[in-house]
Amino acid sequence: MNNLVCTAFILSQPKLKRLKSKCLCYMLIDLYNFRDGMLNLKAIGFAKSTVAKKIFDMYNQKNRVIIEGSIYIKKIQFTKNCNIKSKKIYLKINKIYNLYN
Repeated sequence: MNNLVCTAFILSQPKLKRLKSKCLCYMLIDLYNFRDGMLNLKAIGFAKSTVAKKIFDMYNQKNRVIIEGSIYIKKIQFTKNCNIKSKKIYLKINKIYNLYN
């Protein structure tokens, strides 16, 4: 896992799940890519405990935020066809700040 500080755009409404005594919040986010000719990256952002409650209460879809956290990529291979592989980007959110634009 790598540390990351980035600006992001929230694509989906944050969802809060409770597992036993822990809170888990997840959402789909769009990470800006400043290179020419390349698309923005879509990632799944998630947070735990008090950060999850803060995200669920304060942030909505279409908000712009600054995220501090760690990022990792998970490779997925489809079972029907062994030649097709996919990658998913996950972002664990440690701190989040609002951008007012």
